[in-house]
Amino acid sequence: MAKNAMVFRPEEENVAYIGAGVTLKGEISASDLIIVDGAIEGDVSARVIQVGQAGVIRGSVTATEADVSGWISDHVEIKELLVVRATGRVEGKVTYGEIELEKGAVIVGDLTALEEDGAAKPASAAKASAERVEVLGALPKPSSIERINEAVRSAKGGKGGLYLAADGEEKRVTTRALIGRKSSAGA
Repeated sequence: MAKNAMVFRPEEENVAYIGAGVTLKGEISASDLIIVDGAIEGDVSARVIQVGQAGVIRGSVTATEADVSGWISDHVEIKELLVVRATGRVEGKVTYGEIELEKGAVIVGDLTALEEDGAAKPASAAKASAERVEVLGALPKPSSIERINEAVRSAKGGKGGLYLAADGEEKRVTTRALIGRKSSAGA
């Protein structure tokens, strides 16, 4: 659940619950919490929105925080924290303050991060236009430059020459010239 999310209690005011098997068409708004285990087709707004594994929202979603284990599509604007769980899927135009993705979470569409003052960050820094992002949980394999940098760091204290060869190549390239240079890759 989102860090400040509330737990649903039927006796509480300003809380809405859409149960499994229920489909709501239209606009729904609550000042505190909306929990969706069913389906909503339309605009949804609340301080906190929680979408269960079977929950679906198709429409414009506006909230301060959202915790998604189900599916949201179309236009999503989360001012502070968007959490997408392992079973969650968010599609469409997505604007968020902070984002947290679990292994297996899927986000498809235009992503825009908000600055702390609520303004959108420049597109070049925050937009992943029409890209599919899947969080697989495993760390990526080191890139060639990272492997070279690691070899160079190891060679600095060692004696003798260090040679690297690309896969399938018999040509050996000395890395002595690389020692002491900084990589532009930021490693």
